[in-house]
Amino acid sequence: MTNPESLLELAQEIANLHPGESHQASLRRALSTGYYALFHLLIEEATLNWKHPEARGVLARVFDHGPMRQAADKKAAELNGYFKGAPVEGKERTIADHLHFVAETFVQAQQDRNEADYNVARNWDRTEVLVYIKEIAEAFKSWEVVRDEPAAQAFLVSMLASKERRPSERTPQGRRPTLADRPKS
Repeated sequence: MTNPESLLELAQEIANLHPGESHQASLRRALSTGYYALFHLLIEEATLNWKHPEARGVLARVFDHGPMRQAADKKAAELNGYFKGAPVEGKERTIADHLHFVAETFVQAQQDRNEADYNVARNWDRTEVLVYIKEIAEAFKSWEVVRDEPAAQAFLVSMLASKERRPSERTPQGRRPTLADRPKS
């Protein structure tokens, strides 16, 4: 599996390849690599919970950008609501602050990666890119604080792609098929 810390280091190195100039290809690649560092950190953390190490790579392939983004958006919105009535300090607040930062950073990093990869009209500033990569590094630190908390573990599970069955995958009675519904050979 991909080493998230190595990807984060690589993003920083790429952003610094051409000091003093705004080398767009390097800056775009740095943003993209920074996003993938956080993307793979969260996947790695989720798959570490799987009891069978030999199957973790297969499980990692279940994670997808869209559902992960939706889960991060949902978690950030949920925590925004929590903050309105939450105490200013305490363990619960600390966990919420760090988890919120991870979720918000993931959403922003994905937006930046999409912008860097697909909007060729936009020019990136090296300082701006370094700030984005620093925020991703801070998200790594925030994750380290909350990684064993039940709320963080639930967040990881929420990032798994869930697929509702299409009507064509249901039996004529509208229920999911069972073994009894299989054709007899």
